[in-house]
Amino acid sequence: PLTASPIKSLDGTVTLPGSKSLSNRCLLLAALSDGETRVENLLESDDIRYMLEALDKMNVPVKRDADDDTAVTVTGQAGPINSPLSADEVCEL
Repeated sequence: PLTASPIKSLDGTVTLPGSKSLSNRCLLLAALSDGETRVENLLESDDIRYMLEALDKMNVPVKRDADDDTAVTVTGQAGPINSPLSADEVCEL
């Protein structure tokens, strides 16, 4: 059997073509991670805009790149994203 030990951190650059599913997964993983993640080459689509709006509504810091519409920097929440709403409120996404 192959045994893999958990890693403490990952650093590097991965360049992939723009894709809706990859773009959304990258944004979600960046939001769940610890620290800042720069995501480039985001696909320009309604789904990606909705994901960015959802992260904004959940108070996940996302800085848009003024020089590149397909790039953002996400400040991860180091785990689950806590809702900014009280238990009886509904977050409309």
